[in-house]
Formats: sequence, C-alpha cells, structure tokens
Amino acid sequence: MQFVVVIFILTSCNQTKFNKNKWNEKSDPAFPPSYRVQMLNDLITNSKLVGMDYSQLIGFIGVPDNIDKNFIIYEISVVYNGDIDPIYTKKLVFEYSKDSLIKSLRIVEWQK
Repeated sequence: MQFVVVIFILTSCNQTKFNKNKWNEKSDPAFPPSYRVQMLNDLITNSKLVGMDYSQLIGFIGVPDNIDKNFIIYEISVVYNGDIDPIYTKKLVFEYSKDSLIKSLRIVEWQK
C-alpha cells in the first residue's frame, strides 16, 4: 500500500491545473512557458476542446505559438543542447475544419 501512495504522490507532483495566465506567461520568447508541461494533461483531459470554434479555443487557452493551414500549434517543450537547433520538441496541435471548428488534437513529439 505504501508503494502505491508513493507513486501517486510522485506522479501528481508533476501536474498542475490549467491556468490561462500561467500557460501564456513567457519569460524568454525562445522558450515556451515551463508551466505548460505541468498543465498539459489537465488541459486535454478536463476541458472539452474538440468542438470549440477557433475563437473559443484562442479565448480559452490564449494566442497560439503558430498557425499553419488548418492547424493551431502550442509549443509545450523545447530542449537545446548548445546549438541553435533544438534536440527535442513537444507540441499540442489542434486541427480545425473549414468552418473553424476544432476537429481533433494531438501531441507531437520530435527528437533529434
């Protein structure tokens, strides 16, 4: 029983409830806010994001880091290793339809 409690405590320490202000708080324009990693799980599991329209999503989460064709992208994590190119990225990507409704979301990770 003690083992289960320790695992629960360790896993819950890395998660934070979604907070729009902290999600958008940037101290360095080259890096996404560190809180995003901790808030990601709460955001995607406890918010009904699919089905929102484009403006509702932006109002709920904040201005995206990138918009590409039918995709709205929020940077979650970027890791550099002494070079200008990242060695790891994690993004939250929303796909929206022609009528601006959010059709799907996915987490995209890339590692060099």
